[in-house]
Amino acid sequence: MNTRSVLSFLVVGLTVPLLTATPVQSQSSRPDTLRIAIPSVPTDRGNPFNSAVTPTIFTGSAIFDPLVLVNESGQLVAQLAREWRITEDRQVWRFSLRPNIRFQNGEPLTAQAFASAIEYLVKDEKGKTWRSAPDVVGVDSARAVDDLTLEVRTKAPDPILPKRLSQVLAPAPKAWMDLGFDKFVATPVGTGPYVVESWSREVVALAAHGGSWRATKIPRIEIVGLPEPATRAAALITNQIDVAGNLNFDDIKRIRDSGYTVVVGPAYQMLSLALSNVAKKDSPFNDRRVRQAANYAVNKQAIADGIFQGQTRVSAGQGASPGVVGFNPALQPYPQNAERAKALLAEAGFANGFKGVAEIAVGSFTGDSELYQQVGQDLARVGINLEMRQVVFADWQRKRLTNTWDGIVHNLSWFAEPYVDAARFWTAFSCLSRPVYACDEEIQKVIAASNQEFDPVRRERLLQEVMARYREDPPALYLVEAINTFGLAKRVRNFNRHHRWLIYNDMSLDG
Repeated sequence: MNTRSVLSFLVVGLTVPLLTATPVQSQSSRPDTLRIAIPSVPTDRGNPFNSAVTPTIFTGSAIFDPLVLVNESGQLVAQLAREWRITEDRQVWRFSLRPNIRFQNGEPLTAQAFASAIEYLVKDEKGKTWRSAPDVVGVDSARAVDDLTLEVRTKAPDPILPKRLSQVLAPAPKAWMDLGFDKFVATPVGTGPYVVESWSREVVALAAHGGSWRATKIPRIEIVGLPEPATRAAALITNQIDVAGNLNFDDIKRIRDSGYTVVVGPAYQMLSLALSNVAKKDSPFNDRRVRQAANYAVNKQAIADGIFQGQTRVSAGQGASPGVVGFNPALQPYPQNAERAKALLAEAGFANGFKGVAEIAVGSFTGDSELYQQVGQDLARVGINLEMRQVVFADWQRKRLTNTWDGIVHNLSWFAEPYVDAARFWTAFSCLSRPVYACDEEIQKVIAASNQEFDPVRRERLLQEVMARYREDPPALYLVEAINTFGLAKRVRNFNRHHRWLIYNDMSLDG
């Protein structure tokens, strides 16, 4: 199968049709339906190349499958690939796929499906703009050796390529080609346990696919968009939904007191404001001293103790958090020091402060809205007056992929999830990122060395060195670690996830 013939149509017709409004009240009360409430229904529908991030991950993990997943401890878990190995030259990885797997439309899964998807993300100009593309930026080529053997060649040795490929989901190739983008994302075809019944602005309805290799015990799923955390909590307590994501800490006690379970865990993502040194030529944040001043201005501990009620960790002056490969335990958090912040601003020529716009998308993580409000207040006290302009996630995603920000600052987390490895950061905060927000050629040399180091001890030391350099020359305002929260109804059994990728086939419902 020719890669170009399968995927060339993706460069045109990229406008998703307007979604049909459906009242939230239409959500099902059927006992065979798992009802999940999240802040918003994905507006890009079933685009597999945007389906490994919030909020599309909740539908993506039902419809599609990757080659591998990464669990909470950073270990690889076989999915469509049952085993993998690297060749002696350390630039070719071979993946052996599970036999007898079919897509939901009956197409057989072959290695060409993943080869075509990877080649598109690596070599097609439009493919390079999708969210999964930065994870394969180091790939040179991909090909099917035979129906069940995928070969991926990297530009340089890459010790964690399998982790990177956990972010690549393969569509059914013939469906991609025959339907075109708009029709495919409306009726996506993967190898997962669910197919789309309907997709509106408020509700996505999914039905079990009986031929899935990971058969599910739950016949139907409805994923409901409820923007307000308090509304999601109330819907859980009144048995209108079964799973509530991204809860407010104020609601957690109430939910538990009502006899429901709340799962709280680290997201391995450090919330931050991206302080680009290259994207905006006239930005005050191009000066290292201004970036340092911003880090001194904010009282991160007060945010952790207050907004997050002590259930999160303050950044130790770096993007990595404890448990992430590359976390540097020798580093200390930036203490709040308003006088030091003002002095640095004066040295940089901003003694009277400055104004600007920060574009912020909220709702992906617990407490993020309140967090950025407090950050804006703390920055204003030292003279950095940012208008915290809230944008919907779809617009934020578009601006991020095209680097068309109106402001000088935007929120962008240091996401070690799902790698649980600091190398994940380089897709956003390095000269390798697409688009480039922060680039330091000297730091890039250490990053390049870490990307090719197979000895785990030496590799972690290199990653820790990068974290130390990024503390002194911060490309972001480091804040606190994000938290994943899920409220569960009493009838939900065996709730399981790898980070936010829900393992639907493990779950079941009582009654």
